Amino acid sequence: MRAWRLLSLATALTVAMTGMVFSADTVRVFRYDGSLQCGMGRAVPLDEMAKELAAVNITVLSSEKRVVPGFIIALCGSPTGIANVYEIAKDDVRRIPTDQQGVKKFHLWVDDRPSIEVAKYDGSLQCEMGSPVSLDGMEKELRAANIAVQAKAKKSDGLQHPQMCGASTGMMNVYRIKTSDLEKARALGFVLYIEGIATARDSREEGNNVAMQSGRIRSESQGQRMAWPTVGSRSGAAGLFDDDP
Repeated sequence: MRAWRLLSLATALTVAMTGMVFSADTVRVFRYDGSLQCGMGRAVPLDEMAKELAAVNITVLSSEKRVVPGFIIALCGSPTGIANVYEIAKDDVRRIPTDQQGVKKFHLWVDDRPSIEVAKYDGSLQCEMGSPVSLDGMEKELRAANIAVQAKAKKSDGLQHPQMCGASTGMMNVYRIKTSDLEKARALGFVLYIEGIATARDSREEGNNVAMQSGRIRSESQGQRMAWPTVGSRSGAAGLFDDDP
């Protein structure tokens, strides 16, 4: 009886240790599922999007729908923030498919990255109105909270703003910090900045583009208060997978 108990315990420990090693050798990648607010767009099912990974011989170990952490602009036609998340082997990251511009179609999930980018609007307005805050000036806020800055740059929020004096230029001060410092940065008013992520799109979403842009311009020109998105640009290629294994 004692020998049987010892054997059972050894088996359980082996399974537990194997599980830990397995999870350490995997990462999660994601892409927005294409769903848009106000029922616009088309949410691509997990199984359908997973075929893009299978096409390049990447095995999906698990999948789920998750909301990308951060704020999403409250506006019809804007992304819901819901993403398709897939667990894959870490060695498969280098084989993730790219688009025609060479941009990776999937991005490492926030918790699986050693560093991230956070941003805050620099205060610049069109027609040289407003008082833009410099990168060095805003960086002091982060350093005062003991947040180390690894890199910094001026980047666009990727949104189309109305062309009128006094309207936002869309320029943001972007800083690369440790992922573990994200919550401290949020407390200072910074938001998660993700640049260049491909979104799931189909012909029906393309047909909604005109309505989306006109709706965004009307909302901004009417002075509505909105929570700006965590997403930087949906088409730019800079900054992608700088922290990939």
